[in-house]
Amino acid sequence: MTRFLASVRGVAEADTALAAGADIIDLKDPAKGALGALDACAIAACVARVAGRAEVSATVGDLPMRPETIRDAVREIAALGVDHVKLGLFPDGDAERSLNLLAAETHSVSLILVFFADALPRFDAISSAARIGARGVMLDTAGKDGSSLLDHLPPAALARFVADARAEGLLVGLAGSLRAAHVAKLLALQPDLLGFRGALCAGLARGANLDAEACAAIRALIPRGPRAAAGAATPDLSPAPC
Repeated sequence: MTRFLASVRGVAEADTALAAGADIIDLKDPAKGALGALDACAIAACVARVAGRAEVSATVGDLPMRPETIRDAVREIAALGVDHVKLGLFPDGDAERSLNLLAAETHSVSLILVFFADALPRFDAISSAARIGARGVMLDTAGKDGSSLLDHLPPAALARFVADARAEGLLVGLAGSLRAAHVAKLLALQPDLLGFRGALCAGLARGANLDAEACAAIRALIPRGPRAAAGAATPDLSPAPC
C-alpha cells in the first residue's frame, strides 16, 4: 500500500494535511532549499500537535556531507521525537564517509536517505543505506525549478530504484515536484510512499500555504490504507514546548 506524505512547515499546515488524511507529516521549510530544516521549536510543536495521528518525519536541512556535522544534525532532529529523520545526500562533501559514521546511530534512529535524481551519488547508495541500517530511501529533486522527478528519470529507471530498494529490505519513496497527473503512473510502481509539497499548495507554488482542496484532491488519488481510513484522533492542543 502506497502512503501519502505531505510536506508542511508548521502546525497550521500540519492540521490541513491531517484533515485531508495524510499518512506522513513531513516537516521541512521550502524557503531554505530542497530539504530545508524547520527550527527545533517548530518541529517539537508539530510533533505535539500531530500527537500520533500520523507518522512524522523531519529533514536535517540542506547540509554539506561533512561526517560530524551530519551525525550531530541527525541526533538533534531525532531527539525532538519525530518518527523518521530525513537526510539528503548532497554532492558537496564526503557522502560515503558521512554514511559510515551514521551506522552507529541507526539502532535508535529511523533514518530515511534522500537521493536526488538531478544529482545522483556516484556510488551504490542503496546498498550503502542498507549496510548502515537505514530504514528507507527516497528519490527527490534538488533543483526546484518546476521540473519533476519524471523529467529527470523515466518510469523504467524509477521501477529499478523501487525494486533495488525492496531487494535490500528498505522502505522506498518517490517525490520531486510531483503533480496529480503523475500519481497513477507512480502508483503502478508500488512505492511505499509518494511525497508532495507544491501540488498541495495554493497555485501549485511550493512556497505558498497548503490548500485544503488541493490536499484532498491528492489524497483522493492514493488509495487509503487501514490507518488513514480509520479517522483522526483528538488533537493535542497543549501549548508548544518553546
